[in-house]
Amino acid sequence: MLRADISYSALGEQAEQRVRQAGQLLAAYRIRARIRPWDGTRCDLLVTDLSDAYGRKTYDRARSRGTPILAFGVDTQANDDGIGIALDNSLAPILAQSMRDLLSLDARNDDGESDTETLPALCRLAGADLKGLAIDAAWNGRIVRIRPDEGRVYAPTLSDLLSATDTFCSEDWSLVRSEDGAHPPEDGASRSLEAFLLQAAFAARDTLPRFPDGHYRLKDWPDVGSAPELIGSLKIAKRLLDGDCTPAGLSRAGDIDAADVNATLWAYAAANLLDLPVEMPKAEPPPQPVRVLSGIMARIAQRFGLSRS
Repeated sequence: MLRADISYSALGEQAEQRVRQAGQLLAAYRIRARIRPWDGTRCDLLVTDLSDAYGRKTYDRARSRGTPILAFGVDTQANDDGIGIALDNSLAPILAQSMRDLLSLDARNDDGESDTETLPALCRLAGADLKGLAIDAAWNGRIVRIRPDEGRVYAPTLSDLLSATDTFCSEDWSLVRSEDGAHPPEDGASRSLEAFLLQAAFAARDTLPRFPDGHYRLKDWPDVGSAPELIGSLKIAKRLLDGDCTPAGLSRAGDIDAADVNATLWAYAAANLLDLPVEMPKAEPPPQPVRVLSGIMARIAQRFGLSRS
């Protein structure tokens, strides 16, 4: 099954309905499509109406990025590479076929795509290609801006920020590196990045993948705000600042539930606070049989540079 992120802008109600229906019909082509309103972030395909001023604006932005476009309200003689023409009365099956033809699908099938594409957004944020970078995250019309250098996360409204906290472990969030890393407007809502990630992780603690085995330590003390439910995460932080420890060791040493340890480690890794020690401790307990990671967990560990040699 292939995956595609499709945005739309400046569409009337009926056109939007047909586009959403077409997105569902893409399953017949083995394409799993996510249809969402355009929010300025990157996507695999833009569907817009060029007879509308806002539609032309989003068209120009998408074209500058090389994004394929399915356009309503354009002269059929004006077609060029990467632009598909949609008639105002095009039925959903016709739109689906046009979408299929325009989409670039060379890197998204489940047999060969990166496994991180199907990971929770919080786990992907811990990956080597995103960790520590200014990231714009978007889903379902909401956007949050993650700024590790400032230790803050920003959103247009408090409602957006709270919704993101509850859902940030969904795989449906798109994460893109900020083009300019600019400081977001101050008239929105913001909070500590660590508190945001920890509460997001705890909201989905029973569904997060298991954190890869290894010895870890913390770079700095996290800012968890005043959330009382995160007291266990502070205990874990103290233990990781005192010296490196394994996930299992953290649970035993602090008498903390293993699921809480797992959620905390993912959050600290996503906040770019977690680090591997330069050298392993000199005094090690007798070696135990090493559990060999396989399947998706082996790929996660390799992706994040956390696998043991």
